[in-house]
Amino acid sequence: MQSAGMTFIIAMIVLYALFHLFWMAPIWAKLIVLSHLLWSLGRLLWAVYKRLGWEIKRRRMATRSQRL
Repeated sequence: MQSAGMTFIIAMIVLYALFHLFWMAPIWAKLIVLSHLLWSLGRLLWAVYKRLGWEIKRRRMATRSQRL
């Protein structure tokens, strides 16, 4: 438990260093990194959208079968 604080401090320093590197990077490098992140985020949101649609459809079918 004593090393948790030090680990947090090191993680913050590393995140700051990565942010600084990203901030100073040329625009093409930023676009390469951001395009992968946006593509992954889009795929995740599409999967959530499909799952929610499937759940709504399943519940609708369940309520219809209960009415009969």
